[in-house]
Amino acid sequence: MYTIERLADQGWTKEITCNTEFKAFINARTKCMATGNTYRVTSRDEKVNYLITLKDCRRQFGAR
Repeated sequence: MYTIERLADQGWTKEITCNTEFKAFINARTKCMATGNTYRVTSRDEKVNYLITLKDCRRQFGAR
């Protein structure tokens, strides 16, 4: 299981869990582009697999 967390004022807030790492990454990246917030994907053992920022998303998609 992989958890998607959003960076909030008081720290990281858990939002949803996904069965696969790929699905969690795609969902987090989609949420980042839609909201402009920073997200991360963590594994079951609390290890951070991905940190997703709006700047990185825009660079990946070639957006400004």
